[in-house]
Amino acid sequence: MPPGPGWLWEELRDYKGRVAAAALGVATIAGAGGLYVKWRASRGRALRRPYVIKDLAAGESVEDPQAELTRVVSWLQDAIVRPIDARLPGRPFEHDLLAFPFTPMVVVVGNHSAGKSTFINDLLGLKMQETGVAPTDDGFTVLQRHSKKDEIEDGPTLLSCPENRPFKELQRFGQPFWGHFRRKRLLLPQDTAMPYGLQIVDTPGMIDMPVKSEHMAGGRGYNFIEVVRWFAKRADLILLLFDPDRPGTTGESLDVLTRSLAGLDHKFVIVLNKVDQLDSSVDFARAYGTLGWALSKVIPRKDIPQIYTMYNQGVETECHSVREHKLPLEAFRRKRKEVVAEVLRAKVRHWDNVITSTEDTLRQMQMVAKVTGAVRDRVRKQSAEALSWASIALGAPALVAAKLFYGKWTGARWVPVSFWASYAAVAFGLCRLLREYSAQFERLQVADLDAYFEEAYAWYFIHVDAEDLRVRWDTVRPRVASILRAASSSLATLPKIASWEVDRIDECLEKDIWYLRLLAKLLRGADSDAPAIVPAVADTNGKVGGNHK
Repeated sequence: MPPGPGWLWEELRDYKGRVAAAALGVATIAGAGGLYVKWRASRGRALRRPYVIKDLAAGESVEDPQAELTRVVSWLQDAIVRPIDARLPGRPFEHDLLAFPFTPMVVVVGNHSAGKSTFINDLLGLKMQETGVAPTDDGFTVLQRHSKKDEIEDGPTLLSCPENRPFKELQRFGQPFWGHFRRKRLLLPQDTAMPYGLQIVDTPGMIDMPVKSEHMAGGRGYNFIEVVRWFAKRADLILLLFDPDRPGTTGESLDVLTRSLAGLDHKFVIVLNKVDQLDSSVDFARAYGTLGWALSKVIPRKDIPQIYTMYNQGVETECHSVREHKLPLEAFRRKRKEVVAEVLRAKVRHWDNVITSTEDTLRQMQMVAKVTGAVRDRVRKQSAEALSWASIALGAPALVAAKLFYGKWTGARWVPVSFWASYAAVAFGLCRLLREYSAQFERLQVADLDAYFEEAYAWYFIHVDAEDLRVRWDTVRPRVASILRAASSSLATLPKIASWEVDRIDECLEKDIWYLRLLAKLLRGADSDAPAIVPAVADTNGKVGGNHK
């Protein structure tokens, strides 16, 4: 007996059930696979630190704060900054990656007779730098304490110095600068005030002579202004020395203050030196007031910056031994000790400067990523729209003509040939016009970067003034413009920096920079607990030396 309709219905139901089960299984596998891929992607995007962020404020400890700090900064450079920098046109953060490691540094700047070399010799405990009223040194000399013997290294050797990676950048100033650049590593007396791990840069004395060209910088053979700027930006302390005979800022001194040291006044220690040569309080007030007035013209502050008044201790002459001073020499000696203490404190300030520089690099990179990403997306969108309209403008007539000529046309053959030739010429012209339009549009975007910045940070400007963002943008804007101009063919080809990469920078700024600040605080505490070497004190009988540079 043949099976009835019920049997067929049961077979169909079983078949549908198997199909539904198979579909459910496929969907489950696909969903699980998607979740796995998403998990793998999120895991690859997660930060993998080679260290554990410890809550030092809550009492957790670190065995070696300096080694930990070095590890954190190196990881931030290698894991965050370097990968993004390698994808950006022109490697805009390449020099920022050379800023570490770097030995703590103090740069001494002043006129040729301001007493720079004498002050350095006193700090070293040895007469290593030539002194005199006339200019005695035309080069940049790095002085550093050494534990074994005296060594002198020339410029080309210093450019590859492993403990001072930024020195490599000095190659761009050319051989005329290398020939006037050296380092003296000195075996100093045990009672010297100069610590290990600190380098003092003695710069050529500034001369009040007209600058003949931008690149020769007063006939030195290299760009003196830019070289001073390079050292000043990387210094932990800038010691500015003036003498009473030249308390103003004219000639080369004015160029250095307004161009080389612009924006770096937070690093200044300003010294009016050789005040023992003044005869009365009237002369002192005149010199101090002249220097304060001159500095107010180049340092953008409403208040007069602090000026240390002191004199260098040296070999006393018969003239000074019989001279009666009307100025408080003991107070000037105390100020000299304060200046020495500020110089020695530069080693402690170094790590704060390293952290600040690292933080600034991360924030600048974040701003670069946001603005360049916004420009890239806008250009790509505009290019897609223009290409779409051009395709419609060219495609519609081509379709109509193709249907007419190849389906219904019975006339002369030269008509379609002429049409397609004309069509090709029009298409070529339209493509050229489209390319020129795109190039012009990209140039307008580069010129209108401020609008992209305002749009990218609109939320911040709604809630707060965000003046710090505007100040940072003033620095970042030229860098963004250079990146966009360095794009190989079109701004649409700029590499995309994903939002999760920008979020990782945010996380580093919130967690790792905070951790670095706590480590630096530990280092400051360790240095303050260490026994200090007190430099030799000058004669306290009112007699002072007159051997100044």
